[in-house]
Amino acid sequence: MPADTPDWSPFDVVADGAKPPGPRALSRPEGVGDRMRIAAFAEIQAREAFRWGADTFEDAPDALKEAWRTLADEEHKHLGWLLDRMAVLGFAPEGRPVSAHLWRGLTACTTAHEFTWYMAKAEDRGRIAGERFGAALAETDEESAKLFALIAKEEADHIALAMRYYPASDRA
Repeated sequence: MPADTPDWSPFDVVADGAKPPGPRALSRPEGVGDRMRIAAFAEIQAREAFRWGADTFEDAPDALKEAWRTLADEEHKHLGWLLDRMAVLGFAPEGRPVSAHLWRGLTACTTAHEFTWYMAKAEDRGRIAGERFGAALAETDEESAKLFALIAKEEADHIALAMRYYPASDRA
């Protein structure tokens, strides 16, 4: 069930197995840009993975597949918000390499159950990072801080989806 690699434009993606450079210090504008870029790239990977999952997992209930398609649209919305904010701040998406590790992990899943929980864990990591990043920016960039808080709230709703279809007691 290998997935074709999507077009990740405009991002600069490192080769499979390679590590991208780590984010620079948050106290520097470049560090803020790095974190926004990483978040935006996570959104595009999630968007593509939700679409892939909806088209791939025959063991997923139809309602879950439809929910994944809706979530793909929400991830696309988040991507747009982040890219728009990056443009305002002068941070180019292709300005520093990123990794498609999330995509590779999600598309390595073999069941809808496994995929759902892998995505839920990734969404939760993103939610936590977004909350922390938003708090760190609150005094210097209120608009970006609000954006990250809103995305984090919506990611929490995505996590709830996994609980609805595959409760924690049923985790693989």
